[in-house]
Amino acid sequence: MNLKEMRERMSEIKNRLAEFDAIENYTDQDVEIINGLNEEFTNLKTNIETKEKLISMKENLEISNRKTETARVEVKESAEDRKHGFKNMGEFFKSVAQASGGNVDRRLQVYNNAGQTSIGEDGGFLIPTDFRSEVAKKVTGDDSLLSRTRLINTSSNQIVLPVSEVAPWDATGVQAYWTPELGDYVKSKSEFGQATIRLHKLTALVNVSEELLEDAPALESFIRSEAPDAIFHKVNSSLISGNGIGKPQGFLNSNFKVAIAKETDQTAATVNYNNIVKMYSAMIPSAIARSVWMVHPEVLPQLRLMAFKTGADSPVPVYIGPNGAADAPYGTLLGRPVMVKMGGTKALGDEGDISLVDLSYLYTAVKTTGIKQDVSTHVYFDRDEVLFKFSIRVGGLCPFNAPVIPENGTVNMSGFVTLATRD
Repeated sequence: MNLKEMRERMSEIKNRLAEFDAIENYTDQDVEIINGLNEEFTNLKTNIETKEKLISMKENLEISNRKTETARVEVKESAEDRKHGFKNMGEFFKSVAQASGGNVDRRLQVYNNAGQTSIGEDGGFLIPTDFRSEVAKKVTGDDSLLSRTRLINTSSNQIVLPVSEVAPWDATGVQAYWTPELGDYVKSKSEFGQATIRLHKLTALVNVSEELLEDAPALESFIRSEAPDAIFHKVNSSLISGNGIGKPQGFLNSNFKVAIAKETDQTAATVNYNNIVKMYSAMIPSAIARSVWMVHPEVLPQLRLMAFKTGADSPVPVYIGPNGAADAPYGTLLGRPVMVKMGGTKALGDEGDISLVDLSYLYTAVKTTGIKQDVSTHVYFDRDEVLFKFSIRVGGLCPFNAPVIPENGTVNMSGFVTLATRD
């Protein structure tokens, strides 16, 4: 089998594997087929890499024998080169765009082995590891809500979690008993349910103009900001208000959530101090230290003008520092950080405009392959553009189906506390 035939077979394997994407539960026969394709893929990849290295070595030997002074790009002939011989992301993107016109950079040929390329009608070049990681850092970094959840990495498109919703004081589940000396142990039995997290595909397409392709540094800055920002926003938004259909389920749609009722005669589209105190009081005590206030930008004026009265004393500001308006706001409310989110949160007056949440009650899953990034070699000639493609698989939900009730009392408590609609 020559190099062309092996690449064609790789394309067939890709198409065959795509048939399994929609399957949620694999049969033994499916697993056997997938394992067989994986073994064939590994062998083909090794053979393609070997043949390409042989071709490259022969080319180098011919150049050396002719003692030519023709300029050429020197690259490290190692599959471990995390930048594929390119100095920066802009230089790589520019070379891929030029490849669409038939001028293929030798570094693309050397490092674009079967395990790193999209083959067939989507033909493109997988972005080198170092450049991929730069995009991934933003999506899963400190500013991302994913980092605040219980994040699970998985190689599957779904995971099943065992879930226990039994509180230590409930009459069911594992129990502890005061036992007299020489007394018998009292038996108890744990109770577990299941929650299934399905991973959903999130994609972003970035069109780059011909003019921008001529400027490698500007191209690098553009790509670094556009795709990560788009993915970053969609993931964060879904973890707040996602409905769980084709995307993660956010805390606003969780059955675990507690919504605090508005005050009697409360003015529409307002947030007052009583709301804040009651929301804080409904947070599970053990979750307070991890909780944050998630607010819409329209809520900020409500917080900055908020005050409460202590007897005959003057109103005390809730959110402004001791030096009044001269100081920046504390950035905390009742000791917990305030995060202003432009996506996912709801407009002032709607439930979800302000929430107190501990996102560790959200269980999320991300495919171990991380962010897949491909560059299309098909130029849009009518618009002088090249298409850059990014995709990631993310899932998430809260596995708990009801708020928690204390051992004594009837109040509902949760790790997700919202303020009901005020209209």
